[in-house]
Amino acid sequence: MTKVLFVDDDRNTADALSDIAAALGHRPSVAYTGACALQVASSARFDLVFLDLSLPDADGRTVCRQMRDLKVAKIYALTGYTETKAADDLEIFDGCFVKPLCIDRLQALLAAHW
Repeated sequence: MTKVLFVDDDRNTADALSDIAAALGHRPSVAYTGACALQVASSARFDLVFLDLSLPDADGRTVCRQMRDLKVAKIYALTGYTETKAADDLEIFDGCFVKPLCIDRLQALLAAHW
């Protein structure tokens, strides 16, 4: 069972992804701000984090760098930007997905870490 954290200020997005992960048998958590994400990630070890790049209180890249210090296994960027624009300065992430995240891709990533 994969422990996964979804971080997005759009509560509908974070909650929907969390619901899908739970339905697939995983253990999801959600955070709606960068500060909350760091707090949650420091209190529990996560296998995967899906992190929005545009949070109201922090840049996703900054949050990612801080999560690296917490030894999160894999961190994927989520963005509403086009893939070309999102590719800039994202080498700190393990991958990048343009929203909306395809359920098949989510399922494949979760299965790979099961």
